[in-house]
Amino acid sequence: MQVPYHPLVVHFPLALTFILPLLILIFAWMIKANKMTPKGWLIIVGLQMAVVVSGYVALETGENEEHAVGRVVAKGLIHDHEEAAEIFVGSTVLGLVLSIAAFFLRKELSFPLKLGIAAIGLLSSFLAYRTGKLGGELVYVHGAANAYRVGPSSGSLLPTPGQATSESTLPINESESLKPDENDYGTSDEPSIGDDDFKQED
Repeated sequence: MQVPYHPLVVHFPLALTFILPLLILIFAWMIKANKMTPKGWLIIVGLQMAVVVSGYVALETGENEEHAVGRVVAKGLIHDHEEAAEIFVGSTVLGLVLSIAAFFLRKELSFPLKLGIAAIGLLSSFLAYRTGKLGGELVYVHGAANAYRVGPSSGSLLPTPGQATSESTLPINESESLKPDENDYGTSDEPSIGDDDFKQED
């Protein structure tokens, strides 16, 4: 079975997006309170960049698999999911650009901007939820996973229709199993040698 790449990478940007707003607030407050050097903000910039790159990879893998999924799911449903993903990735790019700008501003000026970046992070979290919800509906409601399903012709061990198994619901005639077989002892048409024959020889 060919495993699609999209489900393998899509969870990383979604999960990281949900924790970034809290991290942004923590780092912004610690830098303002002089509990962290301004260079610590580079960690936020790196995380923002990781979200953008992984989001872009997830977007590209989804587009590469669109043709296969389009054989079992309506094109409109795929388009809605793709459009939501593009808006989500766009919001993360905006957050990255503003995070880089905040690093070069003075601490007094950068703090309000960092609060705005946290708000954008919350918006990205909502967009990530919306994108993930539409993707989940494609798989679990509309059957997108059937595009990669292994059938009997691909080596599946599933029984074919009409094939009797140990759990088959086909009716079984129990009397057939009790019918004597031609090779069973005592069912031959040849006369058997009884005790009377021995008595006559005596």
